[in-house]
Amino acid sequence: MSKAPKTAARAGAGVAPVLSVRGVTRTYQSAAGPLTVLKGVDLDLMPGEVVGLIGPSGSGKSSLLHAAGLLERPTSGEIRIDGRDVGDLPERARTHIRLASIGFVYQFHHLLAEFDARDNVALPLRIAGVGQAEARAR
Repeated sequence: MSKAPKTAARAGAGVAPVLSVRGVTRTYQSAAGPLTVLKGVDLDLMPGEVVGLIGPSGSGKSSLLHAAGLLERPTSGEIRIDGRDVGDLPERARTHIRLASIGFVYQFHHLLAEFDARDNVALPLRIAGVGQAEARAR
């Protein structure tokens, strides 16, 4: 995975990333031995920024998303969300951050066929207690 450009050059001084990943590695244990899929990944996502993550199958895209989205813990490295180091938080706190601050839009096979795109995206907000009108608007 390539490294993101310097934050200051992209967004101007004084703007903090909403997500910062530093030196993240992820190694899985397999029957053939350790398999490292992330090797020292650095990434900053700035407020309002839209980023596409592309690469061949097995290149670590899902592993990076799972680590950055607090679904899995990286083997090493640091993840900050809104400036807060979230690496050592207990699972309950990680779940709260996922609910309040992180949004996932899954590929087709994870969407509910009976819902349109807006309702699929609004569903986690509804689960969090946000009213239907507000969830659909957001």
